[in-house]
Amino acid sequence: MSMNLTIDGVKYPISEEITLGEYMTLQKYNKEELTTPKLMEILTKIPEKEIRKIDDNRSLYIINKVMKQKMQSTESKKVYATFDFKGKTYGLETDLTKLNFGGWVDLETFISMGYRDNIDKVAAIYYRPIQTQLGKTYVLEPYDTEEMLKRAEEFQELPFKYIVGASSFFLQFTKTYIDDTKRILTRRTKKMQRRIKAVEYMKKVLPNWLIGRLPPDFIRPNL
Repeated sequence: MSMNLTIDGVKYPISEEITLGEYMTLQKYNKEELTTPKLMEILTKIPEKEIRKIDDNRSLYIINKVMKQKMQSTESKKVYATFDFKGKTYGLETDLTKLNFGGWVDLETFISMGYRDNIDKVAAIYYRPIQTQLGKTYVLEPYDTEEMLKRAEEFQELPFKYIVGASSFFLQFTKTYIDDTKRILTRRTKKMQRRIKAVEYMKKVLPNWLIGRLPPDFIRPNL
């Protein structure tokens, strides 16, 4: 569904929901830069020069109506496990152990580059097309960087309501998983360091023929 705004006899359709692309564009402006005509241009996709033709009273009425309508859908903090968009059903990845190495590299890269500037790509990493589904259980399409970038571009037109609730999930879930992984690696590193110290000590006190018989995995344990 969409609203319509007519300026000088030209009818402009306006989507009723704010899109991910519109949200990301709004985030790039500070309060001083975001004038009423610019805000209306972002939310309606009507050129600013056309918007400036509207008198002040009507422009305020329109922007209030558009803002009220578009922001209604973002009030819910619901996390969508699945949603349909442009003929495909997407599912949320809730098990990061199933994300391949390339997915992890991309996820950490885009979050470190700035989450707000790359929320479309982060969303495209977490939300992938569903291959098979049985009830609430589904299997997602394997992660591929090129497909993710295409999906991120398409997600510019995705209603932001599908992302707003999942945003905190993206960040918290990723942070928790990365922290857990770092703790495991730290414990393994400390274990290795203790082994190395033990071997160095043994080299000083044991005869050479016995040192040569130490099992290889004592010095390099399986991690």
